[in-house]
Amino acid sequence: MFAAMTVPRTNDGVVEIAAFAHHMEFLLRCGITGFALNGATGEYCLTSPQELGEMLRKARELGGADVTLLSGIGGAGFHQVSRLLETAQASGADGLLLPMPHFFPYGQGDLDTFVREVAQHASLPVLLYDLPGFTTPLNSETVLRLVQELPQIIGLKDSSGSLLTLHRLKASVPGANCVVGNDSALFGALSESVCDGVVSGVACVLPELMQAFYREARTAPHSDNALALKGHLDRFIEWLGQFPVPWGLKIIAEERRLSAADFPFPLSPESTRARSQFIEWFRASKPDLMIE
Repeated sequence: MFAAMTVPRTNDGVVEIAAFAHHMEFLLRCGITGFALNGATGEYCLTSPQELGEMLRKARELGGADVTLLSGIGGAGFHQVSRLLETAQASGADGLLLPMPHFFPYGQGDLDTFVREVAQHASLPVLLYDLPGFTTPLNSETVLRLVQELPQIIGLKDSSGSLLTLHRLKASVPGANCVVGNDSALFGALSESVCDGVVSGVACVLPELMQAFYREARTAPHSDNALALKGHLDRFIEWLGQFPVPWGLKIIAEERRLSAADFPFPLSPESTRARSQFIEWFRASKPDLMIE
C-alpha cells in the first residue's frame, strides 16, 4: 500500500516542507512504508521541479532505505515532464508515475509516442498512470503494447475506477505490476485478484482504516469484517466526492492535525457548508474509521 500524499502549501503557494514532514512522520508511525508523491492527490500540476526534489529528499531522509517512494512526473508536455523526471531520479525516488499530458485531448498514437520518448530517458522503473478525470484516457491496447514493448514500463497505476485494463494486463503480461489508483475500485480489484498494490489517497489521512481494509479484503474479501470495512470506506469516499480532488482529504488532514487545509482559491459558500458538515460527520464516525 502506497499513501498518496497531499501537499500543504502557504498562502503564497509554496510547499510547506515542515508540515509535509509532520504528516509523513505520522504515516510512518502508523506503519505505512510506501509513499506516492506528486500525483493527482499532490496536485502535481502546481509542483515545480525544485519543490519535487525537496519533498523527495525530505521523504528519503525521514523514511530511509525502508520506504519505497514513487514520484509523479506529470506535465503538459515532454520538456516539463523531462525536468521532473531528472529531478525524481536525482532525489531518491524508487519509481516513476507517468500520467499522460494534461489539458489538451490527444489520440492514442500521440500518447504512445509521448511514452516512448519519456521512456528513453528513464533510468528508474515507470508505471503508466491512467488518470482519465484529468488527462486523455489510455486504451487497454495502448497500455498492453507499451508494457510489452518497453522494458522501462513495468505496469499500470489505474485511476479510472474500471478494472477492464487491469484484467487484460494481468492476463496478457502476468509479470506486469497492476496497481489500483482509485480507492473506490480497490475492493473489486482485490476480490477479482487483479491487484498487486494500491496507491491510496484515503490512506494519506485514514491509514488505520485502509491498512485494515486492505489486509482483510485481500485475504477474505467476502468476510463480514471486510464488508463492514468496505461500508465505512464507501461512506467516506461519498463525502470526498462533494469536493474537488484533493480538498476533502486536506480537510481531514487538518482535522487530524496533520497539515493545514490550503486550497488554490477561497471556498465557495456551498463548499464551506459542505466542509462543516463533513467535519461534523467525521467526528461522529471516528470509531467506524478506526480512529481512537
